[in-house]
Amino acid sequence: MKTKAAFRSVARHFSQVLRHLRPSRNASRSSAPGTVISPAGFTLIELLVVIFLIGLASAAVILTLPGQGAALREDAERMAARIAALRDEAVLESRPMAVWFRPSGYGFEQRRSGQWLPAAGQSFRQVNWTNGTQIAAVDGDTRQKQTRMVFDQTGLPSAPVNLQLRNDEAFAEINVSASGDVSLAK
Repeated sequence: MKTKAAFRSVARHFSQVLRHLRPSRNASRSSAPGTVISPAGFTLIELLVVIFLIGLASAAVILTLPGQGAALREDAERMAARIAALRDEAVLESRPMAVWFRPSGYGFEQRRSGQWLPAAGQSFRQVNWTNGTQIAAVDGDTRQKQTRMVFDQTGLPSAPVNLQLRNDEAFAEINVSASGDVSLAK
């Protein structure tokens, strides 16, 4: 991990700095004639520098942790990529294929023998939302229980779709245009 390597580098550098700042063990410091201070122990400045570096390292670790917004963005990117792959699969197999959306997740289907069956392949397995992700709206409608979008044999969708995902911290939008282009809004 980058954070551990950076922390080790800072600790190594800090120990080198301390070696230069500390007097040798044989030297003695005196503040007044006749008063000798023991060379053992750390000075206040050394302790403050250590506390500062620990705070700096912990701040770096906290900033590298992904938040809920990153998890939602990842869910949206994965979903957009799978929808685009389904569109391509509909063209390659020359058969209608569909993606359905529910509040609990989404899944993929293919038309075989006059009925809708689950699409084959690991990429097209049903996905249940995690990380608090929910569908906020499909084409602006927040009340829909389940929606299906069908790609025909040419890769064109049955209708353009605007899918809005959200969790407690973030919002993402996936658009499928009338020409079948799948994009993730910035």
